[in-house]
Amino acid sequence: MKVDRLFMEKDCPDCGSIRAILDMDAVTRDDFRGAADQELRVLISLSNQASIEMLEKFDLKKEQMPVLVTYEGKTIRKPDRILSHLRKNEMTIDD
Repeated sequence: MKVDRLFMEKDCPDCGSIRAILDMDAVTRDDFRGAADQELRVLISLSNQASIEMLEKFDLKKEQMPVLVTYEGKTIRKPDRILSHLRKNEMTIDD
């Protein structure tokens, strides 16, 4: 199964810019797929400690939010590159 995972934190400024263009209605549907027929899982923590624990569970201990891990195993760290990936894969409201 192809799954992209996007990790964000509440009140994170960079996360806010991503959330603003993300098609939240689409990503909450189980049948939503990106351009490569991949699913998108959006994981949002509500506190800094929750972010640390969540990232550790996914072997992303040294990462900071936002971070996106593609179904191919590529880690995308910079917000502008995350936005580019989401747009390229038709996961935004401004396609």
